[in-house]
Amino acid sequence: MSLLGKLVFFIFLQITLSQGKTHVRLTNRLGPGSELTIRCQSKDDDLGTHVLPPDGFFEWSFKPNFLVVNTLFFCRIQSQSKVLSFDAYVQERDEFKCRERCFWDVLPDGPCLIKEGNVYYICYSWQKEINAGIEQGQSKDMHIP
Repeated sequence: MSLLGKLVFFIFLQITLSQGKTHVRLTNRLGPGSELTIRCQSKDDDLGTHVLPPDGFFEWSFKPNFLVVNTLFFCRIQSQSKVLSFDAYVQERDEFKCRERCFWDVLPDGPCLIKEGNVYYICYSWQKEINAGIEQGQSKDMHIP
């Protein structure tokens, strides 16, 4: 292998190894007496079904793909008769917004991705998506109640 090839390989290896893990967390903020059932998965990993008590959370971590930006985790959440499937982590959407911590609060109106400073990036209602800042590069924050 040429010196240039070795250098390129070394740089690639350093970047790949230095890339940290991303942590995704869903927290039940539905209120007293409201359990939340969640099941999250990716194309390769099924994280199982979990029942969260009020203020309980489920968290997992992973290393996003480096060369092909296509890491995706989606979740199905249910509380009483309400059911919603949503994308908890989309690498193209989230890798710069929540590089290391993508934390979601599941509220009575639906799940919201938390931005630092107690505001939300994006929220989903139990029926449909409510865009709260991820619309063609626009930034509009929803404040946490």
